[in-house]
Amino acid sequence: MKKSTLLYIQDALCGWCYGMSPVIQQLYKEHQQDYNFVVLSGGMIRGSNVKPISGMADYIRQASKQLEEVTGVKQTQAYHEKILDKGTYITNSEPPAIALLVLKEQFPEKQVPLAAAIQNLHFVEGKDLNEVETYLPVVRQFGASEEKFKKKFTDKDYADLARQEFDLVEKWGISGFPAVVCEAGEKLYLVAQGYQHYDQLAETLARIQQEAAEEK
Repeated sequence: MKKSTLLYIQDALCGWCYGMSPVIQQLYKEHQQDYNFVVLSGGMIRGSNVKPISGMADYIRQASKQLEEVTGVKQTQAYHEKILDKGTYITNSEPPAIALLVLKEQFPEKQVPLAAAIQNLHFVEGKDLNEVETYLPVVRQFGASEEKFKKKFTDKDYADLARQEFDLVEKWGISGFPAVVCEAGEKLYLVAQGYQHYDQLAETLARIQQEAAEEK
């Protein structure tokens, strides 16, 4: 029986995606036999919105309280001090999207843990996702070549691929992140738009699978 595809649409700079990460990781661990897991980058911050984080730091601080209450996930002291308080970090969704593209090309079956590892660099360790050196611990962790990663990270072709991924997500009409889409049978189902708890997400997916099976 052909596996359904589960598309997790996130952005490395999205706090709610960081909050959703444990849910998606649990789903990945428990349902790898049921789904092909694909992670797409949404391109939350690009073009004229690429600016220093100082302009939105106060908003993020306020939102982080609600984020913790709803998801139980904390933005660390390192993130607050190195990113928000410093205020010079240039928010740009493209570099982490390129990094994920390069790595998932080599490890297509590990897209969920790769996306989580990249987000942790930022929200846990307070690292700058615009710098290629930031990603090297993850590159080593997954056993990829540092030299090849560095070369591809600055390759125009991968930047173009990242923009194509952003455009695909936009074409689907998805503008808020995180989102989960299930491709079952010949249909695409929007499973979640925004944060969802694990039980709710799993229940919705079970209903979709049942519906898809009945239509065969």
